[in-house]
Amino acid sequence: MKKFGTAVILSGGLSRRMGYDKKQLRIGGENIIDRIVKQLSDDFDDIIIAGSKPEDLPDISAVRGVYPDAVELSASLVGIYTGLLHSRSEYLYVTACDMPVYNHDYVVYMKCLIEDNPGVGGCVTRFEDWIEPFNSFYQVDLAPKVATFLETGRKSIYQCFEVENLYYIDEKTGREFSPDWDMFCNLNTPSELKNHINKRRDLI
Repeated sequence: MKKFGTAVILSGGLSRRMGYDKKQLRIGGENIIDRIVKQLSDDFDDIIIAGSKPEDLPDISAVRGVYPDAVELSASLVGIYTGLLHSRSEYLYVTACDMPVYNHDYVVYMKCLIEDNPGVGGCVTRFEDWIEPFNSFYQVDLAPKVATFLETGRKSIYQCFEVENLYYIDEKTGREFSPDWDMFCNLNTPSELKNHINKRRDLI
């Protein structure tokens, strides 16, 4: 198994605040998942989608597979777990279908940190006293521990991984790559989508 190679796009969730399924978001006339797949393809040769059924995304041809959540529990942690189960590399890169900003340099930086810290369980970024669970890497060996955690009915990503040997990047370092923190931006509401498009019109 290669160390890096698989990336998962989480596509679950009810999208209540957006008002419609975020998998159908369009930016610059392009479906957001198509856009994310193209971004990921520069660094990953194996891309999967978790949290959906194949029939929900019939036009996504550049991915290896679309997988429904492995556990019937509404939580982002379930999407991560589903991705870990289907990963073909030792470390899985995780993003979400409402995260339109991809930072290639930061992904390369995280890979280097993992290479320089053998056996680390993943690489995530801190934000104040919390963590950013996406735009992160997780080791597939974590899957059984995540399963055990989910079996208790708990679903906090932070609590699940706080006892694991993850490499934590501090916020100051993260902002050297993304001063405005856009690489962790989630589009949850119509106004956030509109603001993102207006702010980054030069990239659309």
